[in-house]
Amino acid sequence: MKQGSLMAVVLAACAVSGFFTYRMITAPPTPAPQTSLPAFVLTTTEGEQRDITEYLGKPMVLNFWATWCPPCLREMPLLVDLHARHGDQVQVVGVAIDRMESVLEFMQKLAVDYPVLVGEQDAMEAAGLFGDAFIGLPFTVFVGAAGDVLGVHTGEIHTPDMAPIEATLLALAQGDISLDQAQRRLADAHGT
Repeated sequence: MKQGSLMAVVLAACAVSGFFTYRMITAPPTPAPQTSLPAFVLTTTEGEQRDITEYLGKPMVLNFWATWCPPCLREMPLLVDLHARHGDQVQVVGVAIDRMESVLEFMQKLAVDYPVLVGEQDAMEAAGLFGDAFIGLPFTVFVGAAGDVLGVHTGEIHTPDMAPIEATLLALAQGDISLDQAQRRLADAHGT
């Protein structure tokens, strides 16, 4: 790794650490959990500004990640696979809290073909819109077709986690379960 790249990674890690420390000190005591997808606008990997609500219309997996986050990178193939097999029924959207150049390089290596929005501080602020649920990366939000937040998963999604997530979102997409049932299933799957 080049010295400049190493310095960028160290600075990014310090910035994230500082953000979380700041958030822990200044955050309100227990904000109400976010029940609907908050609107935010970030830049796509094609350089266009997009509002996250433009991706609604089917259940969504909204994944906040960074190229310098090892658990984020380990779970990414699961999201690529979900999109490849069920992209017609479930929308996967990534939000990279990172620099555009790093994101584009990584996406090419892994052949990520679902939409990815990119930002640094603005992407961090978008994740912060979910209140106390956002405590670190990776951070994944499950959203119904109309924007109802079904649940969140903080930390790495492992292979055994994906089966109940996938089954729940597909059942919701096909109208086999209600939003309440999807919320309960996702909570049960994550022990919350």
